[in-house]
Amino acid sequence: MDTPRSRDESGAAAEPDVLSLLAEAVLALRATTDISVAWSVAARSVTEALGATDARLLRLDPRSGTLARIEGGGVETPYLSEHAGPVEWCLRHERSRFDAGDHEALGVCETLLWTQPPGALATLPLLAGGVAHGFVLVAFPSLRTFTSQSKRFLQSLADALALAFERESLRRSLDEERARSARLERRLLAAQDAAAGLMSIVAHEVRSPLASIKAYTETLTANLDNPQAPRQRFVQVIEEECDRLSALITDVHDLSRIEGGEHTLRLGAAQASELVREAVARVRGEATKRNIAIRVDAADDPRVEVDLEMMRRVLANLLLNAVEFSPEGGEVRVAIEQRADEWICSITDDGSPLPAEDLGAVFEGFYRARRTGSSHEGTRLGLAITRSLIELHGGRLGTDQPLDAQGDRRGARFICRVPLRPIASPRARRIARSLQSREDLEPLFEAIVEMVSTALDAEIVSLALVDSDRGDLFVASATGRGRDDMPARRVPLRSGVSGAVAAWGRAIRVEDIETDRRFRRLNHPQYHTKSLLCVPMRLEGEVVGVINVNNKRNGESFDDDDLALLVLLAERIAGALERAGAYPDSERVVADALDAIRCMTRMQRDLHLGGSAVVRLTRALARELGLAPSEVDLLGYVAQVHDVGMVRIESETAHTGHLDPRQRGAVRTHPEATVEILRPLEYQGAVREIVLAHHERWDGQGYPKGLAGEAIPMGARILAAVDAWESMTTARPYRAARPLGEALAELDRESGAQFDPEVIQAFRALIEREGEVRRAA
Repeated sequence: MDTPRSRDESGAAAEPDVLSLLAEAVLALRATTDISVAWSVAARSVTEALGATDARLLRLDPRSGTLARIEGGGVETPYLSEHAGPVEWCLRHERSRFDAGDHEALGVCETLLWTQPPGALATLPLLAGGVAHGFVLVAFPSLRTFTSQSKRFLQSLADALALAFERESLRRSLDEERARSARLERRLLAAQDAAAGLMSIVAHEVRSPLASIKAYTETLTANLDNPQAPRQRFVQVIEEECDRLSALITDVHDLSRIEGGEHTLRLGAAQASELVREAVARVRGEATKRNIAIRVDAADDPRVEVDLEMMRRVLANLLLNAVEFSPEGGEVRVAIEQRADEWICSITDDGSPLPAEDLGAVFEGFYRARRTGSSHEGTRLGLAITRSLIELHGGRLGTDQPLDAQGDRRGARFICRVPLRPIASPRARRIARSLQSREDLEPLFEAIVEMVSTALDAEIVSLALVDSDRGDLFVASATGRGRDDMPARRVPLRSGVSGAVAAWGRAIRVEDIETDRRFRRLNHPQYHTKSLLCVPMRLEGEVVGVINVNNKRNGESFDDDDLALLVLLAERIAGALERAGAYPDSERVVADALDAIRCMTRMQRDLHLGGSAVVRLTRALARELGLAPSEVDLLGYVAQVHDVGMVRIESETAHTGHLDPRQRGAVRTHPEATVEILRPLEYQGAVREIVLAHHERWDGQGYPKGLAGEAIPMGARILAAVDAWESMTTARPYRAARPLGEALAELDRESGAQFDPEVIQAFRALIEREGEVRRAA
């Protein structure tokens, strides 16, 4: 029988062909940046060189852990690995697996990948830079002995593919960073230009009323004794110029707050025609002065949910602009209509045409359109503020030039399009629908809020999700007093803290809800602190929910360290939900995530590990050593979860005496147990490396791998020092806490043996600067 093995070892003539195919494949893989092309090259190589019957490539999403099979043309289809199968084994052990098979069919061999069950199977993880990018599976028709040569061939191809994935990932990250940098640079330049122009124009605008005030004041002073002087008129002019200055300052302040993201909506419901009538009433005096008629045509009259005062201001600004540019005795026309999920209000004047080149610039601050017929001396910020207020509602404001009955251009028409009510995007609602319809996710939601409550030491935590039908937010789960009114709690997008975060897509920390310029509202009686956190949850790039955290148990305000930890926890939670959504028929995916989250809660609540003191000290030491902000945040998260494996050996350590050799051996397994527990939530290689190495020693006598010196990740070296400090300075049921000075001396003694000397030096500087040792003395 001509088996693949006989071909592998059939003589010297076959070996150069295999090496030649390998060399050609590796060169091709290095030359291409297209993963589908790279895979076609690799698959052809294993087929020709080793006699494989089939091969499969799986991509691993490092955020959610979902797998996708890459097919011809780069098409990707979701794939769930078999329980206890070769893919799970390789993911757990991070090394290749070669199943030679036997005279019967293989047991677990990722059956859904093959049309015919393989007789032998090679599964290779694609590892590069400490990150698993995917897996290669190569199937053979029958019994096969994997020789060292065939293993090297497969491993070399896998390494080359891993590098191709890494290049693709790095290139994508670089492109995203370049685009982000370019956007920020454009925004910076625009902001600088706008600031310079604003200051120049404001100075010009201020100079005129100030000069007028000064001139009339001097005239008034010089004529105090002249009974014939029109002193009342002088005072009236001074008051008018002061009003101009006040209006200018108010408009500039409002515009800066709106564009700085410091405005949220206070939604109310009203008929569109009612809002228009109220806006007309605001400008009726100015229209009457110039004999301008205002005609309203409400073909539709939808009921809308908007910030009522903002929308009145929007409509009044547009009406006032139309009145100002209409000729004496002219007419302003207002039309209201509804199209699908938005309402449209157009306001048209019959003044001089708006030049085409001005159409795109009329909404810029202080821009003066080149139209005749207006004597307006206002601040010219009305349209800029109007556009910003419309955009706060998720709407759009535009302008065009309508034609009269003779086909001539006359006047200008401003058109605002606003959603009937603020709702999530259609894509966000589609993604949310896959979560909302899953009853098996309810226990996961409950476990999530309990875990966050424990991690942040907060009494009230709620998880709000996008309602797939209504498009607003509803509370899916909550802890503490937040649970009582959970069924009735709904939040529109763009309104309040949760709605603003869901619309903005960025996390916020509120120091004091009553004084925060973005919200400014009275604190609810159920919250005994005025500080809160709110972070978005993104699935597939869309915000589909938020996590709210209130009432820190110690009564203090939340700080930036708390916010950073919550952001990273939310990312892991979103990844788990994304994975559950990718595999709707798998109970195992949800069960694994639920187990991981419950273990994290038990670790801190029952074992009192990974507390806030460890997180804060770890972050402070990381900053002391000059780590980048992103590294500081990641290490703070690892400090929270690095001992979660201790819940697996709780029975071995649940006593107050010393541990026997068997129990100490069990304790030494907790880094690997932590990695295993966190696997459904954590796919970042850096996190796994720090967790596995936080009990390694500088002298190489630690566990589990016996790493030494610089081979130990810096994060693990930092965590080792903080863990030792907290262990020594925290009282246990079986011993008292050691004095701080004594604990610091112990770290010094172990510097260069158990600990990195650089880390201990930075730690001492940190502790002494904060004065803890002096206070203890």
